[in-house]
Amino acid sequence: MTGGIAATNTPAPHADLTHPRVMQQAATEVATAKTGTLKPFTALAPRAAIGGAGGTLREVFGFALASSLADPTVGYPTWDFSLLSTVAFFGLHVQTNGAFAPDSAWNVWNSSQLTGLLAAAHAHGTRVVLTIILQDFSAGTPSMCAGLAAQATTVSQTVAEVKAKGVDGVNIDYEGLNGSCGSADPSFAQHRFNNFAGAMRGAMPPGSYLSIDTYASSAADPTGFFDILSLATVADSFFVMAYDLEYSNYSRPPTNCISFCLGPTAPLTGYYYNDTSTASQYLAKVAPSKVILGVPYYGRKACVGPGAPNAYPTSPVVADTYLDATGESTAPLTAPNTYSVHRDLNDPAGQEQWDTWLNTQLVCTRELYWDDTVSLGKKYDLVNADNLRGVGLWNLNYGGGAPELWSLLNTHFACPVNVTPPSPVTTTQFSVALTAGSCAVARYDVMVLDTTLNQGWFTLPSVSPINGTASVVAQGYPGHTYVFQVRVHTTAGLVGTWTQAAATMAPTATYSHPFKGLYTLDGYGGIQTSDSPPLGVTAYWQGWKIARAAHALPGATSPQSGLVMDGWGGLHPYGTPVQSLNSPAYWLGWDIARDFAFLPNGSGGYILDGYGGLHAFSVNGAAMPPPAQGGPYWSGWDVARKVVIFSDGTGGYVLDGYGGVHEFGIGRPGTPGPVQTAGWNWNIARDIVLIPGTHSGYVMDGWGGMHPFAPAGQPMPVTLPNYPFWPGWDIARGVFLLPTSTVTQPAGYLLDGYGGVHQIGGAPPIGRFAYWGGWDIAVAILGA
Repeated sequence: MTGGIAATNTPAPHADLTHPRVMQQAATEVATAKTGTLKPFTALAPRAAIGGAGGTLREVFGFALASSLADPTVGYPTWDFSLLSTVAFFGLHVQTNGAFAPDSAWNVWNSSQLTGLLAAAHAHGTRVVLTIILQDFSAGTPSMCAGLAAQATTVSQTVAEVKAKGVDGVNIDYEGLNGSCGSADPSFAQHRFNNFAGAMRGAMPPGSYLSIDTYASSAADPTGFFDILSLATVADSFFVMAYDLEYSNYSRPPTNCISFCLGPTAPLTGYYYNDTSTASQYLAKVAPSKVILGVPYYGRKACVGPGAPNAYPTSPVVADTYLDATGESTAPLTAPNTYSVHRDLNDPAGQEQWDTWLNTQLVCTRELYWDDTVSLGKKYDLVNADNLRGVGLWNLNYGGGAPELWSLLNTHFACPVNVTPPSPVTTTQFSVALTAGSCAVARYDVMVLDTTLNQGWFTLPSVSPINGTASVVAQGYPGHTYVFQVRVHTTAGLVGTWTQAAATMAPTATYSHPFKGLYTLDGYGGIQTSDSPPLGVTAYWQGWKIARAAHALPGATSPQSGLVMDGWGGLHPYGTPVQSLNSPAYWLGWDIARDFAFLPNGSGGYILDGYGGLHAFSVNGAAMPPPAQGGPYWSGWDVARKVVIFSDGTGGYVLDGYGGVHEFGIGRPGTPGPVQTAGWNWNIARDIVLIPGTHSGYVMDGWGGMHPFAPAGQPMPVTLPNYPFWPGWDIARGVFLLPTSTVTQPAGYLLDGYGGVHQIGGAPPIGRFAYWGGWDIAVAILGA
């Protein structure tokens, strides 16, 4: 039991060696089960077309055993149909004359149990298909040959049952060996089956679903029963029965057993027949949209001698359902402290579990190989990695309602998100709850659309769950409606579909911050939020740092609307659209525009060029402002940096790069500038800000220093009690004072070049803002 084999090895031609035994055992079970008295089938009312999506991103195809179909402990009442695309009723037996056998499964098919299954499945958009069964592995496959010879009867009866019961298609479980069926053609059985599948497709109602169960080796088996290329022309999907592979692997490396020995029923890699090579072989023949990888909800156990891996059985080998396997460690016949859990070292990628314990009744060591959620998850990963149509479950009754199985399917193939905003929304900052049921979530992607402004989708920061719950903190404006779009990334790597939910803010919603909105302008023209609702821009220059300034339009709804200015003097609206814009100043190809400011009534304002020139503009159809009077001008010297306008509209200040503050008038001559507390003989002044309602304020230098100024005869603003300061590092870029600031109690925020928003005065901290560590791209801070 030594050695190994690469997972990519391609099996040599063979002859149907991987046909599973478990299907035959189940077929016998459903045919002979004691069903008792059954109520008759009742046809359901007409329904909308069944799409079969089932809420999953890939197909999840599960077999339903007729013998326990309605069992309240393992049958369909325990299944999560929101995670199932297709359920196959297993099944009706085909006799050698082509007709259905009048056995136990037939009785269940014609009973109210089928009615209940259909009602539950169709309520969730899940298909129900009929499995027809004919299995024969005898030499020459006489029963299979006879049944195929009578295929016209089978097709006729199958289609009649599909129509009578209102099911959505057919699953063909014909398992046999290729052979001549007494003819001169050594592949007569294969050819006859091809004809049968084609006849079935042709007779089925339009829109019906046809799947065919095939062996793990069939895509690489030119002499086998299934001709995959031919069947692909009529089948919607192949359910690949990639289990019971220990029976065809045991004599090959890495086990090299001289007789049957226990091993993984569905190895991922490491063994001659494995899921990875099986998927590759099918994909070499057909599109991935045709391939459903069947996985086992069961294992195999037997008495063994020493409890070593791949042990030889000393008793009959029997199947353990998933539910049985998970209960072995605590079963009454398991001796205390003897249960030992292992992982298969021959297939470390697949993580197949094998367990040993002492059975007190049989007085032997039992060994069990089975697939738990770890090894099943590895197979689900393969389905996603190879972009297969989906996963097939043999079978649903073996797993019942085990929550961990449904959670695993949800994590790998569905994971729908529930998005729950508060109702009503009474504050401008609020939390939107995000849940994903039993899914294992790594993070949620969140986007938001402002339907009032018809702007978005804006990307919000991704959020990860804490103790299984998550929420996204959102910001809004009173009276606006926001639509949130959320999708999930699961721990298995699944990216879910988007789910939407809307939230409408009350017109009287309380502002959650001491500002209505606060934003950062980046060098490319983006308007980035700081604990504020997102707003759209009308211009963006990816990779070109040409944005120079941005300011909010004054008014009752400020700062929902405003302008971004580029270095050539172009003005570009952000947020609520500006209806009209009249701005004669524009210097095509010349980066000379430095700042602009709005008049307090929002009718227009002035653009500042680098020489100190002030150029009027108007918005929303207003008259052009009068020329500015008395301002500074440095012809040919690019030294003007910022402009501000007084709240009374009588004038404003121009800031030069050396810290000088120069007054100009609007509708009047300019007067001497204010008394200043700082000035430099080098270009280090970066911003100027007015205290609301005054002609006083602060000049900010590139190190972050805040220097007060005031008109002559008026009290100087207080020295700010705390603000960030970077001596010797020109990194401060802008400053914003809260609307409640006064000369004696100023407060606000200072912006650094990386986007950091820092408190000054007594302003509260900002919870979320744009930040570009190590990248000096932030240009200005604005808000209201």
